[in-house]
Amino acid sequence: MNRLTELYGRREAGAILRLVAESRFGLSQTDVLLGRMEHLPEEQKKEWQEILKQLHEGRPVQYVLGQAEFLGRPFRVTPEVLIPRPETEELVRLILSFFPENSRASALDLCTGSGCIAVTLALCGMDVTATDISREALDVARGNAKALGANVTFREEDLLSSPTYESGMFDLVVSNPPYVRESEKREMAPHVLNHEPPLALFVPDDDPLRFYHAVARVARTSLKPCGMLAVEINRAFSGDVAELLKKYGFTDIFTHEDQFHNPRFVLAKA
Repeated sequence: MNRLTELYGRREAGAILRLVAESRFGLSQTDVLLGRMEHLPEEQKKEWQEILKQLHEGRPVQYVLGQAEFLGRPFRVTPEVLIPRPETEELVRLILSFFPENSRASALDLCTGSGCIAVTLALCGMDVTATDISREALDVARGNAKALGANVTFREEDLLSSPTYESGMFDLVVSNPPYVRESEKREMAPHVLNHEPPLALFVPDDDPLRFYHAVARVARTSLKPCGMLAVEINRAFSGDVAELLKKYGFTDIFTHEDQFHNPRFVLAKA
């Protein structure tokens, strides 16, 4: 516990241990307080010690368990994909406030990673296509779609190579692309910096909006008239992303804050 407290602080360290106890061993917080971990079968005790070892090394608990929750659903995660964040849950909730459930809207999810956005939208009745440059990430996303019973079309492609789609094909284009500047690494927690995939996190300091240009180019041609573009952003560039979208011809552009009152999402109409 002392090592975990050093890494995460007392409150988060306690939450991590409770998550492991409940999800892996079926023990409640009360069970843990009553010392029932000591009465686990020998094999489970060995597993518990191995989990603690990985946690003490700074490995994120989601990778240790191989699972993260996203809007109440379990998603498999591996070091090839980002761990889904609460902010991205907010993005999906925001999108769904504009699209009634089972609306059969068509959606394109760029940089899908674990598929948490694409799968969730598909399970809410959308017809979803999802893309990523990483074959390993797409394998994880396909597995999540299958496990959760979501019908998603997956494509392996490099967003920066300006992929093309049929004109007016989608009602929604959504993306949570890489947006952390290289210079921001020094501000990041070691368990993120040392374990999550750099390909899905970082952009050069001298070109921090490169993925938003690419997303805008794809969305501008593939969205239906008045279709929606929704992106998650680096809070330092909310005004820049909004201005970029304006230059690409988008209208009704607005920025939405996350739960911590940071400008985190930009939405616009084609």
